Amino acid sequence: MREQWARYIALLTGVLVLLLAMIFALIQNPSKPPASMVGGVGNKQSPIMTSPQVDVKKQALIATGRSVFETQGCMLCHSIAGKGNPRSPLDGVGGRYSAEAIRQWILAPVELKNKLPARAFQAKQTYRHLPVEELDALVAYLKNLKKEY
Repeated sequence: MREQWARYIALLTGVLVLLLAMIFALIQNPSKPPASMVGGVGNKQSPIMTSPQVDVKKQALIATGRSVFETQGCMLCHSIAGKGNPRSPLDGVGGRYSAEAIRQWILAPVELKNKLPARAFQAKQTYRHLPVEELDALVAYLKNLKKEY
């Protein structure tokens, strides 16, 4: 009788663990993007906030910045709208920081060495070699991410 109860308890514990794991996975990885998104980072479109005030040149700059974000492998360390590494999300970064502050975080000058993990600081040193146009586009893209997704 004790063996049978032990088996039931073990089975219930296993089912409970699986259920909790599934709930956690659903919370961390929503199946549908919010309606306010135009697309994901991996798609041809991204969560670019569209408004009548955003002109064609700015949209082109933002699209170029998104491309730089993708080609530089920024999603290895960061995420936008749930795409990429969830440890360091960039959702809403444009509303929290100025363009110059975003530029400083990208380039990681020596002053930020103590604020960043050594590995992150080292990885950001490669961005110092980005052409100015690409860096400006990346800053414009991140500055445009004002809304939390």
